[in-house]
Amino acid sequence: MNIKTLALLAASALLSSACTDTKKQEKDALNDVIKIHDEAMAKDEQAVKNKMLLDSLIKNKTITDTVQSGVAIKALTEADQGMEKWMHQFNADYTGKSHEEIIQYLHDQKKQVNQMNQRLTEAVNQSNQVITTTKNEIN
Repeated sequence: MNIKTLALLAASALLSSACTDTKKQEKDALNDVIKIHDEAMAKDEQAVKNKMLLDSLIKNKTITDTVQSGVAIKALTEADQGMEKWMHQFNADYTGKSHEEIIQYLHDQKKQVNQMNQRLTEAVNQSNQVITTTKNEIN
């Protein structure tokens, strides 16, 4: 094997390794976004359940603090709508984009879905507090 062939093989291996690394980075970045999305979706499901429960408690005149429950319902609704909006705009088709563009896009999406996750956490916690207070008043 001559030096040119050896150099060509080494360059080819290095290039192949670099392509694999960039694809792995992209896949890992996407997996980070999906992981947070999945956490947020569990909270979103709880947000919808809490909103329905609060609506029912208000309709049945079980809740005495309608202002606080109204604030909780508004927070739940806005968090749910924000998550829905984020999901509709998310696009995992990176055709024609460079590695840097893909990584930047996924970084931005991770930041956005983290914000949605936080909003859902806060809304669910707030509504849980209203629900717990109402249950304690009933008993």
